[in-house]
Amino acid sequence: MGQTALNPHQTISGTDNPPPAAQIHRLLRQHWGEARLQRLHDIGRTAAKLGTPAYLVGGCVRDLLQNHPAPDTDLAIEGDVRAVAEACTAQLSGMQCTYHPQFGTAILEYPDGFRLDLARCRVEHYPAPAALPEVRPGDIVADLARRDFTINAMAISLDPGSFGDFLDPHGGRMDLQHGLLRVLHPLSFVDDPTRILRGLRFAVRFHLRLEPGTHVLLKTALARDIFARLSGARLWRELKYVLELDDLAGVFEKLDAWQLWPLLRPVPPKSETLLSSMQRGQQEIAWFHRHCPGEKLFDTAVLLTLIWRHIPWAEAEKRLHCWPVTDGHHILRDLQFLSEVSEALAKATRPSAAAQLWASLSLPGILALLAEHPESDAVAESGRHYLLKQRGLKSPLSGRDLQAMGLAPGPQLGKVLRRLYEAHLDGEIEDKETARQWLIRQGILPSIQP
Repeated sequence: MGQTALNPHQTISGTDNPPPAAQIHRLLRQHWGEARLQRLHDIGRTAAKLGTPAYLVGGCVRDLLQNHPAPDTDLAIEGDVRAVAEACTAQLSGMQCTYHPQFGTAILEYPDGFRLDLARCRVEHYPAPAALPEVRPGDIVADLARRDFTINAMAISLDPGSFGDFLDPHGGRMDLQHGLLRVLHPLSFVDDPTRILRGLRFAVRFHLRLEPGTHVLLKTALARDIFARLSGARLWRELKYVLELDDLAGVFEKLDAWQLWPLLRPVPPKSETLLSSMQRGQQEIAWFHRHCPGEKLFDTAVLLTLIWRHIPWAEAEKRLHCWPVTDGHHILRDLQFLSEVSEALAKATRPSAAAQLWASLSLPGILALLAEHPESDAVAESGRHYLLKQRGLKSPLSGRDLQAMGLAPGPQLGKVLRRLYEAHLDGEIEDKETARQWLIRQGILPSIQP
């Protein structure tokens, strides 16, 4: 009897038995479309001809089962990745192939931009806790066994004779259905502590909870201070991914429950204030990108500034000394002056005075300060006015213009230019003529000018 067609808005549910290949095939067609499905058939046939079975693996399989978008399509190859990639490239005009021999990986990009990431099935051995793994070729069973969590250790065969066969040796589908995050072996977090932070991201994105035994393994790894063995670059890369999640409330909940706050600050926040300010920070970042499209902003620096706003400065400095954070020195400088700038802004009576205060901060520092004030607050209005109007203003007259009017070069010329700029900020001048009249009124120029 034929299988009942799946509703494209449903996931595979159910039992401990793997879903039939026909059901997986229909799911691929419904969620990914006929064109993408055909490409999988093509690469499966190409790999089979070369004697190197190919499989869909990892996150794209997980996301398929949940009806989530799968922007990355990862394939595991039980053999020569380069041979498969080059054979596929030869069959389609316009396809681009990038091969990385040091990693045994390849990227296939189709003319319409669709991309496939190919990697050699492999076995990993960790020579020491938190060390980078030693790698050797393996089969699909070994490749799935080396992965971080059961929900990422599933595969779908692309071989013509078994297309759609579902490989789930570690029970990832049932863990996904039960909302569990489970590691594959007892030393998983010790071997690679970054799995803890990757797990946090998965837990937040997919609303998962740690399987009890995995929670015990997490506590054991933290008791061994396992993150101290990790390089600053690897730790920061994973923390940055965590801070880029949209659901900051979920991030805060997991940082609390998993006792991971010490990675970011010495003590957890004692109230909802930090969460509220960081959520406002996300809003300010989005506002900036809407109103200043194309301008560069290191978004995460805004959130780091807020996280470290009310802790000892040395705690932030200690972390930035180890982490390769973009513009970290600007973050440290902002942290030193944010309170002072905030107090001075409340007392600033002229637009030029407020502009000078805002200009003393980096762009992330400005947005962090805005995040600490309601949108209708005078400080927030002043900051947005600075970003949209004042920041791009220049004096209508240049130093060359002033010299042409008879002013001598030197320090006094610089002071005049500064005063002109401030007058422009305060709305006292608008163009070269009103600037010239202002100079006359100030007694800087004689009243008769050619």
